[in-house]
Amino acid sequence: MAFTTFSGPVRSGTIREGAGRNTGLAVLTQSYDTGVVTAAVGNVDAQMGILPQGSQIVNILIDQVVVPGGSSTSTISVGNASGGAQLSAAVATTAGGRFAGTTTAATQLSWQTSTTADTPLWVRYAVGTAAGVGRAVITVVYVQRTETGAQNPASSA
Repeated sequence: MAFTTFSGPVRSGTIREGAGRNTGLAVLTQSYDTGVVTAAVGNVDAQMGILPQGSQIVNILIDQVVVPGGSSTSTISVGNASGGAQLSAAVATTAGGRFAGTTTAATQLSWQTSTTADTPLWVRYAVGTAAGVGRAVITVVYVQRTETGAQNPASSA
């Protein structure tokens, strides 16, 4: 599998210049698979990636692909530091399936990431009982904006 690195707007369409130009920013993702977490009473914290300076998060998806067994409960949060929940407050994922990150006014403000440095992404996965076994895939969907956070770049050059 190959990877490509680029920065800046993408030109798509026939209008290349002027106020109505066809430029836009790509929607990107970073994902983290917790693997199967067994007997993890307490919290498991892991760094899942780093967002480029000025990026804007547009969604956080949590897929609970292995449901914790027994009467176990699990919660997942996403932050910009170990153990944090700055980007998504804890989401109860005991039933399994797909969940959207839990947002508040404070977490939404944090989705406009730093314009002075890259933003680390951390996930906290908490399985509540020793009998619990779970696995989740967490995906952060974001737009790489300019370093200043500008949403409408002047050119794609």
